[in-house]
Amino acid sequence: MKTILVTGANRGIGLEICRQLSKTGHTVILCSADIVKGKTAAAGLGDNVHVRQLDITDNNSINNLYNSVLSDFGAIDVLINNAGKGEIESSGKRSLLSKTKSMVFKRIPYIKNLAKSLSPLLKKSGIIPKDHGAADVSIDRAMTIMNTNMFGAWRMIQKFVPLMIKSEDPRIINISSGMGQFRNLTGYYPAYSLSKASLNALTIMFANELKDKGFKVNAMCPGWVRSDMGGPDALRSLAEGADTAVWLATFKEIPTGKFFKDKKETEW
Repeated sequence: MKTILVTGANRGIGLEICRQLSKTGHTVILCSADIVKGKTAAAGLGDNVHVRQLDITDNNSINNLYNSVLSDFGAIDVLINNAGKGEIESSGKRSLLSKTKSMVFKRIPYIKNLAKSLSPLLKKSGIIPKDHGAADVSIDRAMTIMNTNMFGAWRMIQKFVPLMIKSEDPRIINISSGMGQFRNLTGYYPAYSLSKASLNALTIMFANELKDKGFKVNAMCPGWVRSDMGGPDALRSLAEGADTAVWLATFKEIPTGKFFKDKKETEW
């Protein structure tokens, strides 16, 4: 059995990853920025789930977590960088249109052109934020999203790699998004998309750097999931969204430096 640390795990996909891992007997370190919310979320998951406080934007919090893990577990086998921040969260306005565009608009010219013509109206209604494009998005907001989605994962990898070297099969899994695929980049939700594209680049970087040390470093896209970030209109359940991350953490033979969706390799 493995010892697996999951960031941003008090809700959504992160919590579902912990739930699936705990059922198969792995030791799970469920990390939450709010320790009370983490403990509430972990209730009933089993004695093999251990809650720890973690804010991936705070070096002191990361250091405290490292010391706690070192003291209580000695090492970890798998780091799952799940914690993330969206451009619009907890809003039903974003879910249906944003994901429909990413899945359909770029593939059907007529619909894409229709969306362009409707864009001013949709902005006025608030369905699309007025500063949704790369040319006019708030750089401060973009930096905040990058600090969580990319630099947060980078901080965690830097801190925990020395502890993971003790593992016989160290793995790092970055929860990314199809919106960060290089071929799909547009000005739509640019800060989030760029943060996930950067996370993908970080995955490749560490996969190459750590390959000789036996690490498997991969990214995965959970798809459009019914979570606080994905919204109620999403097409996939939490279980479906978490499935590939659990597979990457536990399946005996996996490659390194790849991007996966539904347990299948996809393009960067």
